[in-house]
Amino acid sequence: MTKPMKTILFDSHPILKWTQKEAGYKKVKSFIVACRDKSMTGYMNQINLGEVYYKAIRAVGIDMARNFLENFLRLPINIILPDTELIWKASEIKADYSISYADCFAAATAMKHRATILTGDPEFKKVEKIVTVEWV
Repeated sequence: MTKPMKTILFDSHPILKWTQKEAGYKKVKSFIVACRDKSMTGYMNQINLGEVYYKAIRAVGIDMARNFLENFLRLPINIILPDTELIWKASEIKADYSISYADCFAAATAMKHRATILTGDPEFKKVEKIVTVEWV
């Protein structure tokens, strides 16, 4: 019997680590490579990508941030647009847990796609009862 393919949900935190080559970035890179090699399926909610984008604008300016975003969208990561169902699920998570609304979208997306959240954001410790977390 073949082992089921791992499904990973990228939070903004590990993507920022990867772009800035901070501690743990090689693990993030290995997950992106696994997505490219199709040994893993990767997802990221557009809300969380928006977090990366605004932080990139603040750090390097809009032109370089737009260039980053254009290149990022070429990666083998499925970008999930928040639909009504996802918005309501994220809102329900926000009502029950004291984490950021953006993090609620990551959690809701991970639940919908049965994915493990890749993050280093300690806020996700609060939702480990409802989602699986892989720490960077």
